[in-house]
Amino acid sequence: MLIVNRHLRRVNYAHSSSVLPDHTATRLRWMNFNLCPHCKAHGRRPVLERLNENGPMISRSDGHNFHLVLGDRPIEYPAERTSGKSDMLTAGFWYLHEANGGSTETVVVILRKPAKGGVTLWRLLDAVADRLFDKLVEVSLLERAYDFDGQRLHRL
Repeated sequence: MLIVNRHLRRVNYAHSSSVLPDHTATRLRWMNFNLCPHCKAHGRRPVLERLNENGPMISRSDGHNFHLVLGDRPIEYPAERTSGKSDMLTAGFWYLHEANGGSTETVVVILRKPAKGGVTLWRLLDAVADRLFDKLVEVSLLERAYDFDGQRLHRL
C-alpha cells in the first residue's frame, strides 16, 4: 500500500506495496569500492584487502547482505608450464554473505579467451563481478568454480 504523509510530503513504500516489488531493496549495487558498505553496516572493519594492491579494485555489494571482491590479478590456467600456453586465465573472487555465518568463501572463474590485458581485461572482470553479484542476490553460497564465456557464467 502506498502511503503519502501530507505534512512531510514523503512517500512510504511498504514492502507489501504493489507499487514496488519486494526484491527492489536487494537490487542496490555498490561497485568498485575500497570501504565496504556491507561491513560498515555490520560493525566490521570496512577496508577490503586484496593479495595484490596493483590494478583497479573490482568489488560489489548490496550494502547489507554480502560483498564480493577480486582477490588478486588473474593468473594463467592451467598454471603448470608443462601443459603449454592455453590462452586461458582464472580469476579468484572472495565473498562474504551473512546467510553463511559471516565466513569468507572463494569462487574461481575461468576466462576462456580473455583479452591480453589492460582496460579490456578489467572490463571483462567487471562483467564477471556483475554476474556473481546477480547470483549472490539469489543464493548465499556460490559454486566453487564457473566458466565465463564473455556473457554468462556456467557451472563446471
